Amino acid sequence: MSASGKTVYRVKQLVAHDVAIIAEVKDGEAHRGKLRETRDSRIALGGTDSFWLIGGEKKESKLVVQKDDISVPVFASGISSMASKIRASSVFELPKVVNDNAGPGKFDAVSFTTVTRLTVGYSPHGGSEELLPALSKGTLHIPLEAPVSAIEVRPGHWLTSGFEALPAGRYGLRQQSLRSVATASLENRPDMIRLANGLVVFVSPPKWSEPKSTDLRSEEEIHESVERWLSRSTAALSLPGDAGSLEPAELLRLLADRAISEEEKADLASIAGRLSKRSELADILPEILGRDPAFRDRLAGFEESEKARLRTELEEQLRREMEVERARLAALRIEVADAETKLASFSHREALLRSETEKHEEMLRSRIASAAEGIRNESSRETAAIRDEVARLRDDMAQIATAVPAAAEPVAEARTEESIPAAPPPRFASDEQRQKTLNELAVATGLTLAEVAAIVATATDVVPVLLGPDSAAAAVDIATAFAGDDAAIVFCDPTKISLTDLLNDEHSGLREAIDKAKERPEALYAAAICGITSGPCEYWLPQIIAMRRVGRLPRNLALVASAGADGLRVPIPDSTLRHLFPLKPSKAPRPGSAKFEGLWPMTNLDQERVREVVEVLAGRELEGSAMQAVARALARTPSWMQLSDAVLVFLRQAKWLAAIAAGHEHEHDEYFIDMEG
Repeated sequence: MSASGKTVYRVKQLVAHDVAIIAEVKDGEAHRGKLRETRDSRIALGGTDSFWLIGGEKKESKLVVQKDDISVPVFASGISSMASKIRASSVFELPKVVNDNAGPGKFDAVSFTTVTRLTVGYSPHGGSEELLPALSKGTLHIPLEAPVSAIEVRPGHWLTSGFEALPAGRYGLRQQSLRSVATASLENRPDMIRLANGLVVFVSPPKWSEPKSTDLRSEEEIHESVERWLSRSTAALSLPGDAGSLEPAELLRLLADRAISEEEKADLASIAGRLSKRSELADILPEILGRDPAFRDRLAGFEESEKARLRTELEEQLRREMEVERARLAALRIEVADAETKLASFSHREALLRSETEKHEEMLRSRIASAAEGIRNESSRETAAIRDEVARLRDDMAQIATAVPAAAEPVAEARTEESIPAAPPPRFASDEQRQKTLNELAVATGLTLAEVAAIVATATDVVPVLLGPDSAAAAVDIATAFAGDDAAIVFCDPTKISLTDLLNDEHSGLREAIDKAKERPEALYAAAICGITSGPCEYWLPQIIAMRRVGRLPRNLALVASAGADGLRVPIPDSTLRHLFPLKPSKAPRPGSAKFEGLWPMTNLDQERVREVVEVLAGRELEGSAMQAVARALARTPSWMQLSDAVLVFLRQAKWLAAIAAGHEHEHDEYFIDMEG
């Protein structure tokens, strides 16, 4: 097993003063890894069966050891030569290649940059009923030559102290009783390796909690102790009826039997928690304590002190509340006096204003009458002049008709052309028609109904961008569904680097769409910008957004863009990305498009709708500016659209804007920033 580029090794054998054979620990076993030789004094001093976390492994030349170095020092191994001949569990048998007179130069030699000795614990698989009795008797055998640092006696309960290593690989408790044993638990989740024989190798350092006393006895033993103490407590309440006739010696012996020893006190302390949960104890303790006059006097004194304390606290609280109310009353009186003064001043100002208003009205009436008289006189003069001019024109036309009779025919034709009435303006679509159009657009583009409604609500503030291979056709469908034949269709390319280039494109119809939007500010006109990443849009898109915001371009001009995933594309900087509202279809679009049913009216903020939006967004984690932007956009969605369905779309937009502002990665970066091919 490796952690952070490091490997765990186990020392299998010491073959010289500073030469050790180590085995890599893999998959919970120590014999499946490769065997190495190393001349590292730190590892050699650790002894056999020590575990190490090693990093920076480097190959070295074969080790050559002198004859005087072949004998291993006694301190280099944790066991004697006699103990090494004893066969333990098969798990700890060295591979044949190690047992066959392994010596320096037999395996690959390595050295290490960093070595860290690891803590080893013991936790038998599935628990062991014999573990605690064996620990108490000092006969617990742990198949490891090196000492262990912790023993798991119960799930989650570890002994980190209070036990000692005995000869022949045995372990035992320093105290014989299991009634009160100090155990600790892991406060972190260290990386560890569990071997098949119950050993646990902590790859990262374990963090132990403060030791606490734990009763490790069986439930049967604890229950017997609880019942025994309850019966003794009940018996201690009264002496037998014939206690008065007993001999003094027998009475003293009876009292001694009811006393408890130090050992019994320790047993009582260990089961105090269990005793406190028994209902019988609630009947016994009051009767025992009630017999003590000192306790009764102390209880009465406590009651009196508590009554006095409560009385003092209530009086202090009432005094503080009365002071607060007096201060509030004084402040209210001051406010009332100020309001009365302001009211008197306002009344005086109102009288003065009414007088001045009457004067101004009288002056305006006189000026209006004078202006109307002047206009009437001027109109009379202009009418007389027009009559004279018409008379002269009639005389001239009569003379022209007499001189050139054939010229009358073109004049009549010209009058006929002038008399053709202008085409009526397009009608507005009804609510039912607009709802039908949204449903058809959702099917044709692959977007959800809430996402199409979000496009309608935000297309006049930002630029919704459809992502994917068929996004250009979807953007054209949306624009034509809103504005019909008056919709502008702009295809971007590297030659269009300014707003002037877009307006000069005669085939796009952008200039005509802008003119018509100016003529009818109450209607919604649309322009589809296809392939926004096919050219450098940062030179003209922010200009369009800013000019539309201040009214230099019509505010009722909705923009819908598209961005593909292939072909030659130009990345978009973050300063321009913040104007975009990316939407990726969640399902495949179906053939067909939405039919133009009529113009869409410009949507205004409905205050009732705004209040509903605020209630929906109350529990969302949004900053102030993001909350305002989402609330305004949601308030423009159609009234029949459920806010709970549309809010998720705008929360994704808020997440997109937050990622751009913080410079974080986003799933839509491949369409605007990270481009390949």
